[in-house]
Amino acid sequence: MPYPQRYLAKRRGPRLLSWMSYLLVIAGGAALGWWAANLTDTYLAQWRAREQLASMPSMTMSTPSASSPRSSLLSAPRSSVMVKPGTPLAELSIPRLGVSAVVMEGSDDRTLRVGLGHIESTSLPGESGNVAIAGHRDSFFRPLRNVQVGDDILLDTPNARVHYRVSSYSVVNPSEVSVIDPTQDARLTLVTCFPFYFVGSAPDRFIVRATYVADVQQSHPPPVVPLVSKAPSPRAPRPRAAQSASLANRGGDRRGASRNLR
Repeated sequence: MPYPQRYLAKRRGPRLLSWMSYLLVIAGGAALGWWAANLTDTYLAQWRAREQLASMPSMTMSTPSASSPRSSLLSAPRSSVMVKPGTPLAELSIPRLGVSAVVMEGSDDRTLRVGLGHIESTSLPGESGNVAIAGHRDSFFRPLRNVQVGDDILLDTPNARVHYRVSSYSVVNPSEVSVIDPTQDARLTLVTCFPFYFVGSAPDRFIVRATYVADVQQSHPPPVVPLVSKAPSPRAPRPRAAQSASLANRGGDRRGASRNLR
């Protein structure tokens, strides 16, 4: 090989490495910018949601007598009530795990990206029955990997603080639809994906069940949420046989909650 060609071949190697390093720096900067933008968007969305919750007027209802069960502090589920997607409903906190995030109506991708999402077909925060809340395993619900039975969960609605305590947690297949079925007792169900450190779309669901705690010192009025609009008529309960074999295929809200979790 003539001298000039050998010289050019030697020069090509360092130039290629130099260009590759530039590209990696650009890609890293773009990824960092994207992460910072998402973090800022999430922070602002949570801040605005907390401001909205703080400004919501309290709605007074008759307080049950001392002889009535403490669970009557929770309002009965109102299946005919529809809440506008994205409406802040409550702030959920798990003191031992350091979790604190606003729960918004809906389980679409946008809602789950900036907060926790109330699964639409379940009882609203502040109501009796099964209140189901979804969240991403790589953001707000990441600390759930360390949850323990007995952990306190607080759900602050515009009118009251509703106290729950973790009774169980489990890993289920997405086809297990009973975790968000209606219940007679006051219950809270948290849903996220599992495994927590799985790369890609996680195959299973991590479920935390919590039961209502009747605090003796509780003096708040019955918790309610603002009504945005009403459906034309209450939905009739679906027969058990009509339930889908998959959480992803059981109604539009269930499809959204399952599909948008990752």
